[in-house]
Amino acid sequence: MNTPLTIPEELFLLTINEKTGRKAFLKSKKFDILLAAAILMDLALQQRIDSDLEYIIPDRPEPTGSPMLDQAYELIKMATKQEKISYWLIKLAEKAHHYRELIVSGLVEKGLVKIEKEGVFLGFGSVKYPMLINEKEVIEVKTRVREIIFSKDFPDFRDVVIISIAWYGGLLNLILSEEQIKTQQSRIEQLARMDLIGQAVSKSIKELTLSIVLSMRAREILGIKSPEEKLEELVEEIKALMHINDDNDLPEWLRKGTEQYGKTLQFIKETGTNEISFNAQSGKYGLKTWAGLR
Repeated sequence: MNTPLTIPEELFLLTINEKTGRKAFLKSKKFDILLAAAILMDLALQQRIDSDLEYIIPDRPEPTGSPMLDQAYELIKMATKQEKISYWLIKLAEKAHHYRELIVSGLVEKGLVKIEKEGVFLGFGSVKYPMLINEKEVIEVKTRVREIIFSKDFPDFRDVVIISIAWYGGLLNLILSEEQIKTQQSRIEQLARMDLIGQAVSKSIKELTLSIVLSMRAREILGIKSPEEKLEELVEEIKALMHINDDNDLPEWLRKGTEQYGKTLQFIKETGTNEISFNAQSGKYGLKTWAGLR
C-alpha cells in the first residue's frame, strides 16, 4: 500500500476484529463524534487548521489528497465566523454517513476492503457491503498502538493523536484488556495529554456526551430513537469487545428472552442511555462514562 492511511481510516481499522471481521461501535452515534474528532485532528496534524484550544481556525487551503479531509476543510473554510470545537464536532458528525462511505471508498482503493455484495452495512446506510480482505493493516495498527503504550519511547505525533482518540473515546478496550489498561493508565494518560488539540477535542466530546442538558440537535446525533435500538447497539458492542459470536454466550443481562434482559431494557428506558453497566453480584445497574473520561 503506497498511499498512507488517514487518521479516520486508522480509527475505523481499530474497531475491526481481524479474526471475525466484526466491526464494533459502527451502529453507535457515539462513533460519529469520534469520527468527527479524527477528521479535525488529522486536519490539524496536516496544518490545515489551527486552534486556540477553543475555536477552530482554517489555516492552509492546499488539498490534503484525501476527499474526506478536503471536504471537511471546505466546510470549515466556508464558515462566516470562527466556531468552537464542539460546534464542528456536531457539524461534522451530522455528515458522518457521508464520511463513512468515503472511508470505505478510500480503503477499497488502498486494497484493504472489497465490496462483497449488495446489502445494508452497519451504520453506513450504503447498499454496498465492504468486507475486509487484508487484515495485515488492522493488526499493524493495533500492534503499533500496543507497543507504544508498553514502551517508554517518545512516539510519533500521529500515533499520539490516535492513542488520544482511542483513550478519550473508549476504544482501547478493543486492543487491550481491562487489566492492561489499568496497569498502563499513567502512560496512556501521559501520551493523550501530549496532544493539545486532542485535549481540547476530548473536552468538547466530554461536554457533548456527559452533559445532562444537551441541545435537541446534539441529542439527535448522540442518541438512538428507541430503547430497543439502544440495547441492540449495546449488545453489538459487548459482542465485539468480548469476541462473542453466538448470542447464547452473552451474559444473562444482555441475552434476549431472559428476565434480566427485560430489566436491562427497562433501565435503558428509564435513563435514556445505553452507557450502562451491570453488577452481577449485587444485581444493580449503573451509568458509566467512557474510559478516558472517568
